[in-house]
Amino acid sequence: MTYITDLDKPAPQVWVSGIGGSPATDLGPASSALISPNGAEVAAIAIQRGPTVKDSTLSIYASSGGVPVKIVESLQFIQLLSWSPDSKLLLVAVGANPAQLRVIDATTDQSHTIATGVIDGASFAPGTSDQVVYARAAVNTTSVNVYTTSATGTNTRQLTHDGLSEYPVWGPNGIVYSHETPRPKLSYPTLQLWFIGASGAGAHQLTHVAIPAKWEGLTPIAFSANGKHLLANFVGPQGSDHAEAYAVTLAGAKAAAPRDLTGGGNGNIGDAISDDGKTVLLTKGLASNLAPLSIETVPWTGGKPTAVVAQGAYASWNL
Repeated sequence: MTYITDLDKPAPQVWVSGIGGSPATDLGPASSALISPNGAEVAAIAIQRGPTVKDSTLSIYASSGGVPVKIVESLQFIQLLSWSPDSKLLLVAVGANPAQLRVIDATTDQSHTIATGVIDGASFAPGTSDQVVYARAAVNTTSVNVYTTSATGTNTRQLTHDGLSEYPVWGPNGIVYSHETPRPKLSYPTLQLWFIGASGAGAHQLTHVAIPAKWEGLTPIAFSANGKHLLANFVGPQGSDHAEAYAVTLAGAKAAAPRDLTGGGNGNIGDAISDDGKTVLLTKGLASNLAPLSIETVPWTGGKPTAVVAQGAYASWNL
């Protein structure tokens, strides 16, 4: 498991530990990190902060510690999105408007820019294909759609054409994404989960949750290995940094009513789900108040969370 500490300080750190939080090793500076599926390496983004972001560095640490290998340095913000299932490729977005969506070979540092524009989420396909799904809007537009492509950016295919589709996550049975419904009296839409097949067929709405005024709605985070369990976040009002982890049980392309995993209403960010779908990894608290954030696990069926790291956030694991 990896997690970040000292987010309220000038130099946040990334740690690696067992699933229970110990023993823990301080790998080095980072504000976000993802452990590889095979557990051997940790990809981490370190940001040199100032009045604006001065420098972002993507590095690879061995999980055992030691000097990292620098992969990308940029004067623009780097967003770490996903490892490929075989732990060889990394998916990152560099910049914002426009951004470059890049696939980087972690063993050779070779990089391919597979899309440019405003990137609203991306992930690798399960299995060995190294295909990527991403949501993209052209610069200076609000029309965002879901696309698939190869790890080199060839054979790109547009799956949605409504201009309202974002945050896709590719699971064993297809792709789940957030679909916007405009609200005339508010500047941002509500988000419900939709499903679409990898071929682009069968797009339909999965969830019909009631979304309070000013709340945004559901964004997908991760699938269990068999595709029957989907972790999502119910995102609060813009600027509030409030989210609640939700469980969505799937049967093929259909979904049961989503459940608030903790029911506490005090902020629980869904970070990851175990391959067997039985356990969810959470960051407890609100991102607007970084100091007291902590890491917990909670059973998929719900119940009392288990504290894992008293002061840490934004965890990843290969459980």
